[in-house]
Amino acid sequence: MTLTDLEYRVFLKTHLEFLFFVGKESKIIDKKMDFMGFTFADLKIKSKCRDHFLKNKGILDDYLKAYSNKLTDEEVSILSGFKKIITSDFIIFKCLTNNAIFIDPNNDRFYAVKALGDRFDHFFNRFPVLVTTSILPFNKQIVYDGFMMHQGIYFGSGMKAMMNENYKKAKKNHEILTSF
Repeated sequence: MTLTDLEYRVFLKTHLEFLFFVGKESKIIDKKMDFMGFTFADLKIKSKCRDHFLKNKGILDDYLKAYSNKLTDEEVSILSGFKKIITSDFIIFKCLTNNAIFIDPNNDRFYAVKALGDRFDHFFNRFPVLVTTSILPFNKQIVYDGFMMHQGIYFGSGMKAMMNENYKKAKKNHEILTSF
């Protein structure tokens, strides 16, 4: 249920280089910091850069324009997917062999989401669980952006049974999104 090692490295490099740009442009990170320093920086700093992007999505176009001659077609494709990012409180309903099932309770949509490097069941010992994160397209699949906040909420048997019925219905009707 995770990306391949190569996919993970490509996603991580592309994402971190963009967040580094966001951090520099928004002055979240010191202008003296280089990219290598940023990769080792505290997660809170990277999270601030990601949050700034989510509030100012136009910065992605600035990045694409500024680095148009340096980005590969694959990197442009990955970054273009960032324009479709969905941020929400998601319920990670269950982990399957190839992905985890996320439910967006705001619209009852189901998403099949791949983990990046570590499986979701390495983060949580039981499901369903409520998290705040962002999902986005990557290589014709859906991934999360690497930032996830556990809301400390698990669901009881009644809610789990209801979610399971909704999941079965969505599966039967081919309503589980595997890409967007």
